[in-house]
Amino acid sequence: MTMRVSGALLAAVAAGSALTACSSSTPSSAPGTSSFPTSVAVSVPPGAPARTAPGTALRFGDSAVLPADAFRPSGPTAMYTVTGITPGEGVPDSATQGGAAFFVYVTVTSLAAHSSAAPTVVGLAGSVDGRTPALTLPPPVALKACGNPSPPEQMKRGDSYATCLVAYADAGQKLTSVIYWAETTTSDGFDFKASPVVWGTPTPASSTAPASTTAAG
Repeated sequence: MTMRVSGALLAAVAAGSALTACSSSTPSSAPGTSSFPTSVAVSVPPGAPARTAPGTALRFGDSAVLPADAFRPSGPTAMYTVTGITPGEGVPDSATQGGAAFFVYVTVTSLAAHSSAAPTVVGLAGSVDGRTPALTLPPPVALKACGNPSPPEQMKRGDSYATCLVAYADAGQKLTSVIYWAETTTSDGFDFKASPVVWGTPTPASSTAPASTTAAG
């Protein structure tokens, strides 16, 4: 059975060394689904944080420094703190299409020196193996346990927003990790499709080239 993945995933979601976040859990957690925080308070370290290299393995709650815009891989960066992935409830059958939904929680922190457009979450996806991206999109309907508010129009260094995405798996599959796999370039140092950044618990092994996938029907 193959994992469903959309060839246009990056466009659809568009509505180095790793840094560990200096963070503290917010009071709210995923209602009725897990005990990990749905967002964290992230402290930006002084200076210019080093970019996280493709293939880096992180624990949930760690931060990665990645392109603020996946379509400008060598442009400004932002910090992405993935706190976890958990089975989701309340997603319509028309969206899961007989499969299962998982909620991905991420806190996005700007590193811009001046007020700039908010960093996007394009390129983040749930994964069954730390290499293969599952179809991952904003929630199809309003969900109490998976809030997806519009990010601020402008953000500056240290400003953050928390959001949730829905990752879709085929029946019987379990998504246990989250990857950054933006396929916008094959330039050295930015080929995250070949070697995604991966979050998991415990720290997952470094990623390798993604396995073959088929597009979602």
